[in-house]
Amino acid sequence: MAHIKTSIPSNDRSLSQDSEANINNISTEQAAFTSLPTNIQTALAQNNRLVFIANNPSIGTDQLEALLQPDDVLVLFNHFIHAEFFANHPLASTLPKLLFFRQIGDSKLHFGLPPRSNNVSVIKRMAKSAPLGILLSNQSYQFPSLDDDPSPHDDPITDERILTVPSSVQALLQNTQHHGVLSEQHPVVADYPCFTDIHSSAPSSGFLLYRLLLAARTHLQHIQNTELPLRLLMLGFNDNDKTAHFWQGHNWEFERQEMSAPPPEVEIIRQY
Repeated sequence: MAHIKTSIPSNDRSLSQDSEANINNISTEQAAFTSLPTNIQTALAQNNRLVFIANNPSIGTDQLEALLQPDDVLVLFNHFIHAEFFANHPLASTLPKLLFFRQIGDSKLHFGLPPRSNNVSVIKRMAKSAPLGILLSNQSYQFPSLDDDPSPHDDPITDERILTVPSSVQALLQNTQHHGVLSEQHPVVADYPCFTDIHSSAPSSGFLLYRLLLAARTHLQHIQNTELPLRLLMLGFNDNDKTAHFWQGHNWEFERQEMSAPPPEVEIIRQY
């Protein structure tokens, strides 16, 4: 495993100078692993497969029921699909879960957390049923108000929406066992070609987590001294030439080229 000097960009406001210094002295793979909440570090060491589930409306609960296995760790994104299934299904509810919430531009908000559309009521139940980890991009949760939303018309408020984080979820967000902050400029995507003319251009959430967990599994394989790495399954992550809703600030051509030839023990299921 190659050891190179790495650093976390200064725009990651949640990282102290001490933690930055520590990251400077470890490999990219170890930095990826230690970026994860400790709950998820433990889960990866005890399970055999990571399943990334895109917010793709073509994914059905019947498909998930047939696909998921007892030794899976799930990776879900933002206002993730089929929340009730993941919280209540006899198998899915018992699987460790890593939830990723992306910062909206450079605002105080994250997709999938109040005041945006969210599943915080389900997250409370998830935490009681299985190991749960929460990763927020770039900054810890800022407890934003409605006035902090830079584009409120993108996600109009409904009467049913939870607008504040309940105390039980606040506790998760203040505990490193459950919570971590991930810079969108983490060393695992140091080679990513962002668009300088597009504000907040960065890797897509799926690609960022893919790179992070690829590196984390390399570190885990090294410390466990195993021949085969942890398996990865990517469900519903599609090519941008066949799907209409893709933000232009992600470099889809770069991501698509890399994902066209995945490394061993990585399976990609595309569906439209």
